[in-house]
Amino acid sequence: MKRIGLFLLLITIGLCSSNWFRINSTCFQANEAKVDQNTAIQFCQEKGAVLHSIKNETEFEDLLPFLTNSSDFWVWARKSSSGFKWGDGGDYFPKSWWRPGEPDSGEDCARLNNKNGNLLLMGHLCTTKFGVLCSKPVGKWTLVKSTEYYWPDLCGVEIMANCDGLSCEEVCYAHSGCNQFAKISNLCIRINNDSQTTDCIVKMRPDLQLYVWTVC
Repeated sequence: MKRIGLFLLLITIGLCSSNWFRINSTCFQANEAKVDQNTAIQFCQEKGAVLHSIKNETEFEDLLPFLTNSSDFWVWARKSSSGFKWGDGGDYFPKSWWRPGEPDSGEDCARLNNKNGNLLLMGHLCTTKFGVLCSKPVGKWTLVKSTEYYWPDLCGVEIMANCDGLSCEEVCYAHSGCNQFAKISNLCIRINNDSQTTDCIVKMRPDLQLYVWTVC
């Protein structure tokens, strides 16, 4: 098999892998297996992810459709000497994010609780067992070395003008099915790795910058 054939094996169909759901630029997995928070952190790390840290208030509404009424899910929030902190280092915990009366002074971790269609934080002992909410970035653009491709088979099938100051990454993202592109001058060229295609516009050359979208 030519090296170019290895490329498509590395690209996962869709932006989030199976059993994950996407919200904006993040992939989530809500697993209802009941574990303590330490185990939840390890569980996510084994999946190449992290136990989720809430970034802003809109996440409560965005996550609500994906979290069942019957399960609570650990998030990475723990009590420190100066108050609760997120696993990513943040310390923003406005009162509106907690259920009334939460957190209790004796509770050292936090989980997401869905009550009557209202998703908020509740405190609990870290040793208690709840579901797990993992998160990871949707993906990233990766600059590929020309030596990793069989260049004669690379074919540009669509020239995408870099309009209104948009980056090639943004232009490609706006085109359905675009998961690899080359940069040339002020143009972005969507790539199809099939030299036999009838709508080939330009043959790719090793001096171009070739980028692929890889799922994390």
